[in-house]
Amino acid sequence: MYNSIIRPLLFRIDPENVHDILFTGLSAYRHISPMRSFIKQNSKVCCPFMIKEMMLSSRVGLAAGFDKEAKAFDELSDFGFGFIEIGTVTPSPQSGNPKPRIFRLIKDESLISRTGFNNPGVDIVLERVKKHLNRSYRLGANINRDSTSTGQAIIDDFALVFNKLYDYVDYFTINWGSIEGADFERVLKTLTEIRKEKSSEKNIIIKLPADIQQDGLLSVIMMARKYQANGFIATGPTMDRSNLICLSKTESNKIGTGGVSGKGIGDKSKKIVQFLGENVKGEFIIIGAGGIMSVQDAVDMIKAGADLIQIYSAFIFDGPKIVEKMSKAIAK
Repeated sequence: MYNSIIRPLLFRIDPENVHDILFTGLSAYRHISPMRSFIKQNSKVCCPFMIKEMMLSSRVGLAAGFDKEAKAFDELSDFGFGFIEIGTVTPSPQSGNPKPRIFRLIKDESLISRTGFNNPGVDIVLERVKKHLNRSYRLGANINRDSTSTGQAIIDDFALVFNKLYDYVDYFTINWGSIEGADFERVLKTLTEIRKEKSSEKNIIIKLPADIQQDGLLSVIMMARKYQANGFIATGPTMDRSNLICLSKTESNKIGTGGVSGKGIGDKSKKIVQFLGENVKGEFIIIGAGGIMSVQDAVDMIKAGADLIQIYSAFIFDGPKIVEKMSKAIAK
């Protein structure tokens, strides 16, 4: 039904407007207990998996960027996700880049986006997270600085968000490449020092860009070891559009800047996962993300060396049932 009826209707609407419609629907859905029970029961996947002190009900998670504002992560978990990542969360509210900023490429099963870090700020996110502390899934927070912060303010921004959310989420993600290398190291060092003062240890995950080269990858692995980070997400979007075979140069120029997610990432993410699997498997959590559009993609990512996977575009293009299908295939 989703692919034949719902998706064609939704894909006639601007992507961000569809997103708003979805979250309005989820807001109403949360109050319809019989429907929630039905969805949960029919999406339930019991494939327990333990990694770095985190017990997960499924190895399939929802990537950051889908629920940036932490509006409906609890409702989204009903579809079978073992973990969900909110954000990116910053200290202050951010409006992000001017619209339009998300472009759906149906034939290429991809998205091009340049949203920025649009979110309501950590205080509002915190209040929303506090409403759902009794969770059957793991909740992560992708965190970053305010767009205007420079110098020491960058480190202070990360520390502020980290401290405010620490007792209420299960892990944190920071994005390699979103700030300069020297500042990134200072951020990572600061967060791991703060963590030592806490009564519990939360995992810190580094999200890698799809276009990272091997020397950069080796550098970030060394940094992760030095400061006791716990894992990697491989990867975020790519700036390379060579795998968008149905997108003309004219259309590409009209869209302008933006990162490619979905099928258009090609095998970039899988190759990085494979490298991590060969070099740090067991030492770090490896989360495969990017280009996972089918059940076979999910299985292949696990075979390449991933412990877990995250999806985003597949949830949009194939609908909620893809979560259950991927989870069961991985479990087998």
